Amino acid sequence: MSNTILKVSTMSEMASRGETPEILFWVGCAGSFDSRAQKITRAIALILQHTGISFAVLGTEESCTGDPAKKSWQ
Repeated sequence: MSNTILKVSTMSEMASRGETPEILFWVGCAGSFDSRAQKITRAIALILQHTGISFAVLGTEESCTGDPAKKSWQ
């Protein structure tokens, strides 16, 4: 699965094309940077693509939810 190339549109890309996704996929900090969570993020994106559901991410417009800081205290 890790060799599969994913092209996921951002909300701004879709808006520039006059499109609106069915789902906004919030990836979050962990889903972006944690290697274990990246596998989950990738799997969800593949499932959404396979089912034909229109989705987008915020990309660089997405902010951190503070999850890494929260986990560092455990």
